[in-house]
Amino acid sequence: MSDKKFNVLFICTGNSARSILAEAILNQLGRGQFKAYSAGNFTAGRVNPYTLEILERWDMDTSSLRSKSWDEFAAPGAPQMDFVFTVCDQAAGEVCPVWPGQPILAHWGAPDPAKAEGSHEHILQEFRQCGLAAAQTHRIDAGPAHCKTRKTGHSTRSRTNRKNLFMSTNVLILCTHNSARSVLSEGMLNHLAQQYGKDIKAFSAGSAPSGRVNPYALQALANVGIDTSQYTSKSWDVFTEPGAPKIDIVITVCDSAAAEQCPYWPGSPVKTHWGYPDPSNEVEENKPRAFELTRQAIAFKMMQLIQLPLGSMSTAELNAALADIARS
Repeated sequence: MSDKKFNVLFICTGNSARSILAEAILNQLGRGQFKAYSAGNFTAGRVNPYTLEILERWDMDTSSLRSKSWDEFAAPGAPQMDFVFTVCDQAAGEVCPVWPGQPILAHWGAPDPAKAEGSHEHILQEFRQCGLAAAQTHRIDAGPAHCKTRKTGHSTRSRTNRKNLFMSTNVLILCTHNSARSVLSEGMLNHLAQQYGKDIKAFSAGSAPSGRVNPYALQALANVGIDTSQYTSKSWDVFTEPGAPKIDIVITVCDSAAAEQCPYWPGSPVKTHWGYPDPSNEVEENKPRAFELTRQAIAFKMMQLIQLPLGSMSTAELNAALADIARS
């Protein structure tokens, strides 16, 4: 790639979601080689709040993002574009202005996440998928003699990084019976990740699941406002099956699970052991307090986990950080 910085304009009719996501992501990942802009022909007048939320969850600066007309980029003195991409089918069918400099034109269509319906998290997931598509499937290659566009599955981040910045981190928490400590860990990590806007998803399982979740564990989670209606005790085999979520981190939370021979986890996740005493061993009248103290101890470590820059850490860095948390 040459030393020239290339100007890229993304167009979507309303300039509220897809084109804004593309602009922000290319500016983040362009490594100084690209300057991205976005515009529309019938602008919404504001950036979709879900667009802003997902970008902020990815620690991107959204202060300069705005919905604007493509006329700005056809006016005298406007930056000269090297590439112009339409990202919605409607914009691709419009008669565009004459862009100074004869930029390369292409259409990279994407489904409109603004049409999603349902819960806040469901809609946000549609915006996340749209952003992931922009980040992971398109790259621009340019040389001094010619320019071309191509699709690729390769991340633009450093090869030393463990994973792409925009990918969610899946965490599997293991305890032999998957009834108490692992369930408390799953609940607290998901709760804290959602509360602090982190793209982390927790699961739990065991080698010999008891078939039921300890009611004291459910009560301890319910006491902090966590919906436990979908919690089940399940086998770790579930996460080795075809179609299972790819796990990035495996945490054992009981000593017996740490000593067991685990299945093969696709993707070679990073593993750590954060042991906790079993609150189920307490006498009946002490169990509510024992489970609550265990929940608090787990929450302390999970808070440290969600504060890590997981998307940009190498495997060695993550191993060291998880070991530090284990000692805390």
